[in-house]
Amino acid sequence: MGDHSDHRHFGNRGSCILRDGQKKMILFTILSDFLLYLVMSFLAGVLVLQFVPEHRKPKISIRNSAVLLGIASIPFLSAAPAIQLLGLLLNNASFGSAVWTAITEFQVGQSFAFSIFLSFFWFGATAVNSSKYIQAFWFLLSVLNMGFGSHAASLDFLPGLFSHTIHFLSLTLWAGVLILVAWGAPALTNWRSFLKWFTPFAFSLMAVILVSGVAVWLLFSKPADYAASWVLPYGQMLLLKHLSILPLLVAAFLNGFGNKAKEPSRNLLKLETFMLGLVFLSTAVMSKLAPPHNINNTFLTEGTAPLLESLIGEQYLPITPEFVFSLNGILLLLIGALAIGLMIMSFFKKMPLWLSFIFGFGFIVSVYLGLMLNMNF
Repeated sequence: MGDHSDHRHFGNRGSCILRDGQKKMILFTILSDFLLYLVMSFLAGVLVLQFVPEHRKPKISIRNSAVLLGIASIPFLSAAPAIQLLGLLLNNASFGSAVWTAITEFQVGQSFAFSIFLSFFWFGATAVNSSKYIQAFWFLLSVLNMGFGSHAASLDFLPGLFSHTIHFLSLTLWAGVLILVAWGAPALTNWRSFLKWFTPFAFSLMAVILVSGVAVWLLFSKPADYAASWVLPYGQMLLLKHLSILPLLVAAFLNGFGNKAKEPSRNLLKLETFMLGLVFLSTAVMSKLAPPHNINNTFLTEGTAPLLESLIGEQYLPITPEFVFSLNGILLLLIGALAIGLMIMSFFKKMPLWLSFIFGFGFIVSVYLGLMLNMNF
């Protein structure tokens, strides 16, 4: 609301310029967050594998320069929210004053300042090949700092800090090892020895991710408002994130229990990383949308989610979700069930990677469309 009053003198043309600028900034922050998740996962994977004996993991050669580049990129990838905040503060203050206010009064600014500090010492520790325990220490502090700067921590500090940190840490540890093994190992040697520790490791982290994810979600919304939130952009992305988790879990289950041959399927590992990428992308988009603390109040400012509006038309207050049966919706849900079945079959039939991904992505799209066509708000 403040944007409209502060820039009212621009007129229609100025409003369009402002909206275009905001859209570019949002896209920039989404891309930055997505890349930050990938970089932190890569660094987490490097650290975890340092603690695993050579005979219990595939041989992976990671250049120290790649690790240093990843650490150095963290402040740049973390800068987008701070830049966005600085842009708002510059409307009413000088540059120096705006920077000081951002760092001293806002968790987003403080988190960015801490990211520079932590990355500097982490970079130095890695450059001189210090102990893996010292490198892990700086990594854990960096993850904690991201929890400190999260929206969850700004709502309810200790519960938000704890739940977001645990959620993000668990996700990066699992994703990091998976990405390095799927894409960085020349050959999947010591595979069965690797699975003996990685399978329970991964499934334990999945359980922690699900529980901590629910804890984060409960800070933003009530369980009873879940279906009602689908009318909002945030609720739409949350639904898509949840739908993307099922094919991810299927791929993880197949990797853990069905991929035990002496020459395992690297394609299935890569499929799991692609599904993780969809989860990362939806999470990055969600971080830039208004959470549904109050559905009706948020709807007044955000309006109907554009994709939902294109499917079933504009929605109006009050928001009262109701499941209704439609032939097209039911058929799409059945197609989604068929798609996940074909994804499983593609593993046993050794189908191409792209086809397995299409089946998994087809499940997400079909079930999403089926749910939307079976809902009245």
